[in-house]
Amino acid sequence: MPDDAGPDTAGPGARPAAGAVPRDRRRDRHRHRADPSGSRRPAARGSLLALGLAVLVGGTGLLPAALGEDDPRAADPPPAATSSAPAPDTGPGAGPVAAWLDAALPEPADVAASAAVRQELTDAGVPSDRLRPAEGGVPAGSLLAVVGTAPEGSRVVAGFDRTGDGSRLLVVDPAPGEPTAEELARRRSLAQALLANPTTRADGAAGAVLRDAAVDQRLLSLLAAVTASDGVGIAAFPSLPGEEGTALLARRVLVDAVGGAPVPGDPAATDRLLAWLAAQQPPFAPDDVGVTDAGVLVSFRYVSAPDALVTAATR
Repeated sequence: MPDDAGPDTAGPGARPAAGAVPRDRRRDRHRHRADPSGSRRPAARGSLLALGLAVLVGGTGLLPAALGEDDPRAADPPPAATSSAPAPDTGPGAGPVAAWLDAALPEPADVAASAAVRQELTDAGVPSDRLRPAEGGVPAGSLLAVVGTAPEGSRVVAGFDRTGDGSRLLVVDPAPGEPTAEELARRRSLAQALLANPTTRADGAAGAVLRDAAVDQRLLSLLAAVTASDGVGIAAFPSLPGEEGTALLARRVLVDAVGGAPVPGDPAATDRLLAWLAAQQPPFAPDDVGVTDAGVLVSFRYVSAPDALVTAATR
């Protein structure tokens, strides 16, 4: 599990993504970008596929990933969020459930619930257009909010204390995707290769998460590509508030060093990392990137089957 603080993403036969360009993060209304320096950022090269990431299964090596190499197609990526950015606007009276929904689920993903629970969520600041009736069944692709016990076969995605009776409101995935045996084996191989690489630093709880291969395959692939190029320092895999204690794969990471240089302490290293992250393409493009005093926080939003997403992208 993530501390509170799969497949081979591109084997020797992987096809590069042509014409990779930086993703326009400004289209997401929940992100606030501020470039502290106003300077032009170094160019970065396309998606993970174009970077030529490969895992030597059974070994410890990773092929170079060209972090920060010049590429005119990827010049001037949009600036990244900083720790001074305002919190997401979840409306007046927004509570922890609304804040979690805004940070955890990509639009138009929504939550189904009974009439009583929908009213409770609306009162807690959850936008009504992100709620669906559950009386006739949960719509495909929706999560489900329940009070008390999670339905059999579901996956608890987040949990929140309710006032009054001590019960909890749970958000569950009623039909969670599961990795195939091959996808799980590849995720474990990639996590082991990442840990075995001498340029990786992941101590304490962060190292335990990697040893368990309990990392979303999109994020794990991204970390492997950075390590293959420059090496990476992983400070933590922080959970979103409400996700602590769940069995979810880690999909957020706090990076505090790249190539042996501290981030954000070394502006050049920080800019290279931000530019490279901005140049990634789905499913490897992070949903949110923020610069904090402790490092660069890279986040992916919840999807039911991340291993399958990466498998489809790398075939």
